[in-house]
Amino acid sequence: MSFQTWASDLKAKGEKIIPSDDPVYAYADGIGLPRDFLRLAWVEFKARYSEPGAKRYRDWRAVFRKAVRGNWLKLWYLDGDDFLLTTVGHQAQRTHAEKDAA
Repeated sequence: MSFQTWASDLKAKGEKIIPSDDPVYAYADGIGLPRDFLRLAWVEFKARYSEPGAKRYRDWRAVFRKAVRGNWLKLWYLDGDDFLLTTVGHQAQRTHAEKDAA
């Protein structure tokens, strides 16, 4: 199903799209990925998969977890012990900051 249909269905059921006990949080914490990077991954993931003609999946939560684990969106890289944003990450950050400000 499309991302938008899936998200609408969850909202109608009163469920959070990514619940606070989702394994993606434990994964991010375990590798030291900052929560703001995880949030950026979510807003970019949501934006990309909400576009017309985007892929369809049954379990969007699992797809998001895989996207974070594999850094599919290429938003960050590891420099020693620190995660830093890539150029793509900075662009996404600016794009979503502008949308939030509007």
